[in-house]
Amino acid sequence: MAAPLIPPPLLRGGASWVGRASHHRRHQVRSGGSAPLAGVQTLWESLVEVLRAIEGPSSALLCTADGSAVATFGLPRSDVPRVSFETGSAFAARTPSAGVETIELTADQRHTVIAWVPGPPQQHHLLSVTAEGVSPPLLHAWTQRAAEDLGELLAAQP
Repeated sequence: MAAPLIPPPLLRGGASWVGRASHHRRHQVRSGGSAPLAGVQTLWESLVEVLRAIEGPSSALLCTADGSAVATFGLPRSDVPRVSFETGSAFAARTPSAGVETIELTADQRHTVIAWVPGPPQQHHLLSVTAEGVSPPLLHAWTQRAAEDLGELLAAQP
């Protein structure tokens, strides 16, 4: 497993989806308007915490709309360029709306949700989350919420 481009969280306690979202929100409130990039870091750490708590294999990729990796978790370093390209290709033939849009893929017990993360003009991102042993509706809802939060943080960047 390749080291993430954004460092993993220091705390790995708890395994609840609800607890992770609550932890993220508490941190946002406590930080009281810290820089948007710090918020992106916190959101990524929260995402990684939840994925580590899943018993089955899981991975996440944050990349630019053209497929350049920004952050990874759970992907071998050698797979990052291919997965980034494939993730970037998911929306290549479409012009997504201003809001978050998702694409879902399922193969056996493995589910992937790729979310279009709108940002400032020419700064859109994609968030791809793959997990095994998680219900598809839960993975979809959680990934979409993470993408919405990420979009808000990126929109606040100068």
